[in-house]
Amino acid sequence: MAGVSDNTRSFFLIILIFFLVSIGFFVFDYFQVINAEEYFPFLKKQPSLVNQDLLSPTELEKLEIEKAKERLVEDMEELNRLKLELETSKSSLATDKERLEELKEGIQRKEKEMAEKAKRESARSEKVKVLANKVANMPPESARDMLINWPDYDIIEVFEQMDKDAEEEGRPTITTYLLTLFPSERRSVISNKWLDASAKQVPGYGKSLDDEEVEPKSE
Repeated sequence: MAGVSDNTRSFFLIILIFFLVSIGFFVFDYFQVINAEEYFPFLKKQPSLVNQDLLSPTELEKLEIEKAKERLVEDMEELNRLKLELETSKSSLATDKERLEELKEGIQRKEKEMAEKAKRESARSEKVKVLANKVANMPPESARDMLINWPDYDIIEVFEQMDKDAEEEGRPTITTYLLTLFPSERRSVISNKWLDASAKQVPGYGKSLDDEEVEPKSE
């Protein structure tokens, strides 16, 4: 050390003093004895920059969120509309089904009525044939006594069947002769009704022939 000049020793001593002061200064700042930032502004801690995109929505994101909410509201409204249409369609289908059932029942009822009517007409036609054959084979006076108590239209219907049977068998009919055996007033009424083309449209036409007992007992 004897060979070191005074200037060199002074330089190293200044450096040592500066180093020790710096260490002491930072130690005191660490223990908050002093505030180093007041003496050295460059030591102040700068506030950290916040990433706006990561911590809070931007204006664009806010706009997108609002649009998403609007689309959601529109989708809900569309869903409610479709639901209402579905319920309306379901109600309409139920009504149409009920109408179809009523129509089906009406058709079945009509078919049943027509079948019963055809059955009655068939039975009546057979009965008229039987009575026409019976009258044709009875003595004229006995036939007159039986027919005279019948309704006019029943007599006409049996006479028509007798004429038809006679034509098919190629023999003369006796209906005209039987009619002459009736009292003149009754004969005139029956003749006029027989000539009336709409006679069969009269309510109650031939009704008595549908009864079980149509032939009065002859004494």
